[in-house]
Amino acid sequence: MLKSGCMARTLTASEALAWYFKRRPAFVKNICWHVYTAGSRWGTTRQRHAESALDAMADPVRVNAFLLQHADALALDTTTREALENDAAEMHAYTARMRTYLANPWA
Repeated sequence: MLKSGCMARTLTASEALAWYFKRRPAFVKNICWHVYTAGSRWGTTRQRHAESALDAMADPVRVNAFLLQHADALALDTTTREALENDAAEMHAYTARMRTYLANPWA
């Protein structure tokens, strides 16, 4: 069971999977916009967008990790498992890049 910070109830693994893929297009668009903007700007604008990207990734990263941890119980097909693994790798890379931007927003 996954307890969502913004929800008043816990989610089962199958509910978390439905939540993730229902909201995936919106959070991918939001994250990518902040990552792109942080990468093409400097200073406080870069810092603000890096922070926003990290904030936008918080719930998806947590739910993605939960889903990958329970992948066998969910009996995920290969395509879904690969999508989750690819998302995890991308968000990990974005997190590292955003932390670099926060460390030195003028670089």
